[in-house]
Amino acid sequence: MHARAVAVSCVLFAVVGLAGCAAPPVPAEEAPVTATLRLHSGEASVETAEGDMAGSDGDILVAGDVVFVSGGEALVELRWSDGAITRLGPGTTFTVGEPAERLGTRGVQSGGVSWNRVPSGEADALPDAIAPYVLAIDGGSPVSDRGELFVIDCRGESCRIGGTGGNGADGSKTTFRRDEIETEVEAEKPVSWEALMVDAWAEENAALDEAGGLLPVAELFADAEPARGVLEGTFDVVRTSRGGTCTGGPCAELRLGVAGDVLNLVYTFHRDCAAADGCSTSVDTQFTDTHTGEINDDTVPLVTGAETFTWGRDVEGSICLYTYEDGFSVETGHQANSIRWSVTPTKAEVRNGVFVVTELRGNGEASLEVTEPVDSASYPGCESLEVEWASASDLVLTRRDG
Repeated sequence: MHARAVAVSCVLFAVVGLAGCAAPPVPAEEAPVTATLRLHSGEASVETAEGDMAGSDGDILVAGDVVFVSGGEALVELRWSDGAITRLGPGTTFTVGEPAERLGTRGVQSGGVSWNRVPSGEADALPDAIAPYVLAIDGGSPVSDRGELFVIDCRGESCRIGGTGGNGADGSKTTFRRDEIETEVEAEKPVSWEALMVDAWAEENAALDEAGGLLPVAELFADAEPARGVLEGTFDVVRTSRGGTCTGGPCAELRLGVAGDVLNLVYTFHRDCAAADGCSTSVDTQFTDTHTGEINDDTVPLVTGAETFTWGRDVEGSICLYTYEDGFSVETGHQANSIRWSVTPTKAEVRNGVFVVTELRGNGEASLEVTEPVDSASYPGCESLEVEWASASDLVLTRRDG
């Protein structure tokens, strides 16, 4: 920054003589935003204008320096002089930028994964002394406006960007390509706890944030939408029947429920994140046998949507088993029985350091449909077993303590 020339006028006083006259002070050049290196685990090498060197705790990085992170569980931190933090994971290459410059960024990430913490309050209203927190992906768009915490994960075939807040107004919510790799940005809404805290590396970063005095990740979710919580654990279920319809001979024998009937059930949701390709989910569900009224159990896959969770059960079979006098039996007709459950999180809270869903509401729908009528001419009497019915119910699920 250069000082602007300033005209200075001196005044002569006849009695006193020439008074001393000095130019106003030159404005001090604003200090650049720099980053200090810290190795939590793994190794880092740094390419500078003066040459290559092994990175070590306390190294001051400036614009143009390139950091190469290695080690299977590496975690390398860049602590910026304005309070922001960039942490780099295994296989990440990071070129340090000039965040204070117009359209400047903290740097450019190539591959790997980064954990980015913005100083409190910066996401909404930047103090004059803090540079905007913007990061760029090699070959892609700058990323900002993702809240106080966001992760850029390029460890797979595609890059994923997800944060605790923001709506991607900078354009980062659109899909773009990094060379031949498609970069996926989570929907406009902030990511879920599961999408952000996806592995042990993320958990280690969360622990470092809390130990360093930053707002704990759990507190960033304290007022979040319930759909962003983790769905797991055991829930007490109140199922209220909305009634149903039935046509066919056996209707009087079936227990389909009357509108207003209440039944207490238990559902348990499971998450298995041991696989390298992400978490799988399932639910221990319960349903009633329409012939006996007994409660049956089954475990089925859980399908996670943007704001809803669904699961189902399908059973097909013959309608009638016709037996001749000699004991020979023939099946005739075909029917399909299906049950579908759909629920939406309505409450969530932090329990044991995790943002979990505590209440869901939704509905269940069940039906039996004849897909192939019986051959009544060949097997008389079987037509009396043909029946079709449908029923619906409202569900309220409440998570048990723990």
